[in-house]
Amino acid sequence: MNAAPKTGTWVVDVGRNCVGEAIRASDGRVVLRDLASREEWEASRCDVRPAAANDELRARIADLNNRSARRNAR
Repeated sequence: MNAAPKTGTWVVDVGRNCVGEAIRASDGRVVLRDLASREEWEASRCDVRPAAANDELRARIADLNNRSARRNAR
């Protein structure tokens, strides 16, 4: 991805094979947030690509599974 992703868009960090929401971008770096864990990490702008529909779906299903596991653990 040559241009920085817009804040709030879903991208794939191909280096980590993770889907994340773009939080901010500067100096060739992009800060991403995982939907399920809310963990934030940085990726090089050249290592991210726009998320396809199936990428976003995968992230949302992982989030639902994590929420369900936490509820069942109580």
